[in-house]
Amino acid sequence: MTGAETSGHAARNVPSISCVGDRCCGCGACAAICPVSCLDMTPDDLGFVHPVYHGGCTGCGLCAKACPVLEMGETDGVASIAWAKASEDGLRRRSSSGAIFGLLAKEVLSDDGGTVYGAAFVDGCRAVAHRRADDECTLDRLMRSKYVQSTMSRAIYEGVSRDLGAGKSVLFSGTACQIAAMRNYLSLRRVPCERLLLVDVICHGVPSPRLWRMWVDWMSHTTGAKIDEINFRSKSSGWLTFSVAYSSASEEVRTSVFSADWYMKAFLGNASLRKSCLDCPAKRCCGSDMTLGDFWGIQNIHPEIEDGLGVSAVTCNSDKGRVVLEGLRGLVAYGDATWDEVMVGNPSLTRSVAPHPRRDEFLHDVAGDMTVEDMMAKWTFEPSIWNRIRRFVRGKLGAVVRRARSVGNRTLRLGSSYRGEN
Repeated sequence: MTGAETSGHAARNVPSISCVGDRCCGCGACAAICPVSCLDMTPDDLGFVHPVYHGGCTGCGLCAKACPVLEMGETDGVASIAWAKASEDGLRRRSSSGAIFGLLAKEVLSDDGGTVYGAAFVDGCRAVAHRRADDECTLDRLMRSKYVQSTMSRAIYEGVSRDLGAGKSVLFSGTACQIAAMRNYLSLRRVPCERLLLVDVICHGVPSPRLWRMWVDWMSHTTGAKIDEINFRSKSSGWLTFSVAYSSASEEVRTSVFSADWYMKAFLGNASLRKSCLDCPAKRCCGSDMTLGDFWGIQNIHPEIEDGLGVSAVTCNSDKGRVVLEGLRGLVAYGDATWDEVMVGNPSLTRSVAPHPRRDEFLHDVAGDMTVEDMMAKWTFEPSIWNRIRRFVRGKLGAVVRRARSVGNRTLRLGSSYRGEN
């Protein structure tokens, strides 16, 4: 456990969670479940939170039982796999991919007092934390991707528990480890979960919150404008080549294609990720009802479906998830997909990423006194010449495949493989 342990206590008076160490994913379930509040989630020098013990442990062991690292469920089942996109183009333009999360959330909110929990920017966009939404106005801040770890406070766990106890419909979204943590917490609290929909996102890993805070501060300084809105997935340049847009007072002050944004290059280059993400225990065993992500590669499978506005990959991991997706009929266009088709563009669905070969050195610089300018000069994260060649060849081959498909098959597969309306 991060932080000094109190010495001289009997073994039973040291929190069971202390054995997790660097495997901690920062979900906060241990601190939330503790009946005597003897744990605090405290950031380390990279901004990643860990449980810190400050005395008073009774030895109940609930912290370890709530931990998704120590108490992981069985491998998720798959009831169905689909590509899906909202029929309303405007909604997709405002979403990261196919706008399926937005549709699910609106359905829950319309169910007589339903609530939605998800990640929102806080502290002037300098951090991300889970928040509760009970109407479409508060829902908007939970929309769109945030490539920063979201903090889950005790209030979030208690809020979900309270809403379910009151008979409300609840949608809880998060990364796989956060889903597993919430499931463990609610199980230990014996909260009825019939009206709970758990939705996880295909997760690449979570980057350093300290790096993100430094980046936003640097962006505000260099642009001369206080950054108060960030869209990691702006579709101004299309869905496949999305941009990162930084805005101040609703006016964009800087926009760059994701592959040119330095923060995104560090993230996608696996240099800034939390250590536990490099061996994630929650891949495909978090117990979610649905998993959402971008259907990368759909243009090579169904070029007639990809229109530049985004298509989601949806795996329904339970019958509840399958029924919920089918309930969106009329609001979405969707069709059957295979596991292999989804995995081509989403290896993170089942596998943890390999760390950048100099990850430790990079994070040492992040935790130290180095400025953003100095880090950008030292760490360019430019691909090697061989990686550039491989990407070029893959792109050319993809274009050939798309042309061949468009000539050989210009119609959608009908029947069970396609539902909804464009």
